[in-house]
This record gives sequence, C-alpha cells and structure tokens, in this order.
Amino acid sequence: MLTSIIVVAFNEAAALPRMKQAVDGLALPAGMTLETILIDGGSQDGTVAQAKQLKFTRVLELPQANIPVCRNAGLKAAQGDWLAFIDADCVLAPNWLIHAARLLSRYDQLILGWPAAPPSPGTWVQDAWHIHWMNKNPSVEMEEGERVVKQGGFRMITTRNMIMHRAVAEAVGGFDERLSTGEDTDFVFRASTQGIPVWGLPALASTHLGEPATLRAFYRQQVWHANRRAYQTILDRSGMKEGGNAPLFTALFLVAAMISIISLVAGLYNPLVGVGLFTLPAFLLLLAGRTSLRAKRPLMVAHLAILYGAYGIARSLDLLGFSPHKASWKAGKGTGR
Repeated sequence: MLTSIIVVAFNEAAALPRMKQAVDGLALPAGMTLETILIDGGSQDGTVAQAKQLKFTRVLELPQANIPVCRNAGLKAAQGDWLAFIDADCVLAPNWLIHAARLLSRYDQLILGWPAAPPSPGTWVQDAWHIHWMNKNPSVEMEEGERVVKQGGFRMITTRNMIMHRAVAEAVGGFDERLSTGEDTDFVFRASTQGIPVWGLPALASTHLGEPATLRAFYRQQVWHANRRAYQTILDRSGMKEGGNAPLFTALFLVAAMISIISLVAGLYNPLVGVGLFTLPAFLLLLAGRTSLRAKRPLMVAHLAILYGAYGIARSLDLLGFSPHKASWKAGKGTGR
C-alpha cells in the first residue's frame, strides 16, 4: 500500500525542511510506504533545489501554471493508492496517517481533512479565525473509534490538510483548472454532491506555520481566496441548498452594508432613519456571538466580528468584480500564486 503526499509550492524553501521532517517522521500503518511529490509553480528562492536536497520522490517544475494545474499534475504523477495534499508550510502530527488509515481502510471512497491549526502561541487574528473554522459544524459522530464530522464535512476541508482514495480523484475528475483559487473547496464540494463521503476528522492534526498573523494579511488572504466562479458552481449543482454559506454571507453582508450606508446619509435629514446605520455592525456581532458561544469563548466576539467584517469586504469586492487581477496574498513568498 502506497500513500502519495502531494505538495504545491511557490517560494517555500524556508518552510520545506520542517514540513518534510514531519512527513518523514510519520508513524505508518503496517505495510504502508510513502512517496512525496512537490510541484513548483515558478519559485525564485531555491525551493526546487531545497526539495531535491530533502529527497522528495519527485519534483516537478511548472513555472507558468496556476494552482489547480499544479495539483492535477501532482495527481497524474502520484502512484499511491491514497492521495494526500498538504501545504508546504504545514507540519503534520506524528500519528496523522494512523488516524486516516482507520477510516480509509474501511471505505472504498472517502475524503478526510481538518482545519490546520495556527502556530502556538498565535496572534488574535490567528486564534479567532481558527475558532471560526473549528466551529463551522458542531455535529460530531463516532466512526471506527474516531470522532468525525459528516454533515457538511466538506466545509471543514481544504488541500492544506486532506487525504483521499485515488478512486475519488478519478471520480471527481481532478481540480477545475479554470479557477485561479478556491479549487480545493470546489473539489470537495463536487465530490460531496456526487455522493462521495467528505468527512472532517479532528485527529488529522496539522499546524499551518504560514497562517496570516495580522489583520492586513488576513484581508489579503480573503481577497485572494474569493472566487465568484466557484459560487456559480454551487448554484448550478445545488441551487445554493448545499455549500451556499459563503455566497449567502456575502449577499447578506452587502445588503446590511447598503442599509447602513443609506441610513447614514438619510440620518443627516432624519435622525430616526439613522438607526439603520447599526444594521451591519449588528449583523456581524450576531454571527460572531453565535460562533463564540459554540466555542465557549465569549471574549472573542469583537475579534470575530472584525474578521467577519474584513471577510465580507473582501468577498463583496470580488463578487462585484472589483478584484479581477489578484496577486497572491503571500506577496510572492508562499504557496498559492
């Protein structure tokens, strides 16, 4: 049994040693072997040389390719029965593959993943956004002795920390190469709508060393991740009945923002109308309050509201077409161009 660990990288030479050391140190199920594949998207910091020095099984160079093209190249090059995607700046926990194997060995088609944790100690931005991710879906079930999130599990998973059967990649048809970003969310969503189980697995622990640490970095990340083309896929496949959280939030954010702006102007002439100015803050605080209560972290309300505001602005600008040419949020020094 072979597991392929696929990494797409862009200017990640500094992060690769820790990531590769963690992969090399993974505890393996009986009879399991690993191969590591790195696809470089045009790095200029020695990432390719570093990957070869670290003895990746295969290193592919695609300097002009976007992320989904690189991911599909990784799928094509991989020879494993199980296929994993992680980011170049992520560090896997030692028993990562042991936990995954308990479920992958039981089912024929399955995708597993979990939000990668920020470094510890983290900044308020990192801590608050991780709380958001960890509390997207509070429904946890037991399966083969593992805690799993089945209902809406695809909302918990990105290629930062994901593993699946080869048959899944073949059934879904790989990543949509028309997308500049958000291809991983699109992939797991399409898998889910095809009836393939997509489960969150909390024991699939990973640390994302490059998690945005400041509000500015967080905002830039959200501008980069926003993709209205992916919203069209959600509309076409489920009519927004499944996977519509992000577009629904964006639409409600825009409505609340317009009410607040109109109320601000109208309030100059009629103070009573100006009460509507608080529509947007109330909307953000309501969502932040729900998340903080789920997490039992009431003091995080303000932090979450600020991040939801930044998220809403970034996603709204993309939806309205104001960010057609987006540079990577990592400004040329990280994965995801």
